[in-house]
Amino acid sequence: MSQTISGARASLKLNGVKVAFVGSLNINHENTLTPIDVIDQLEVAEHAETGHVVSFSCNLFKVDANAAKALSLDPDNLDDILSQGELTMEVYDRVSDVVRYVMSGVKWAGGTGSIDARGVWQGTWNFQGRRGQGL
Repeated sequence: MSQTISGARASLKLNGVKVAFVGSLNINHENTLTPIDVIDQLEVAEHAETGHVVSFSCNLFKVDANAAKALSLDPDNLDDILSQGELTMEVYDRVSDVVRYVMSGVKWAGGTGSIDARGVWQGTWNFQGRRGQGL
């Protein structure tokens, strides 16, 4: 299942800290189904749920140049990636201040970014999580 949200009203919070305005957000929920075979039966007996993965990628405009460093995203030392903590991600409507989506157990998987001539940072961040709900 994939859901998409976009618009000038959406902002992104990580651990309660407003990190960016969202240009677009792609959320993926994936269930791993494993076929269960039975001896002396040609057809699959059932498909058992053996995994659940959620992830999201977002195109965004950074609010605070230090927000990523404060949350230990994009660490200076490569060994810090091995001990990165889990985050909670929230997408909320800035106008009504309503949380639209929450993902827990989130870890940063990487991203790209660029700064234009006006000094506005734009980029794409990718995350993996354990559980998501909303929208």
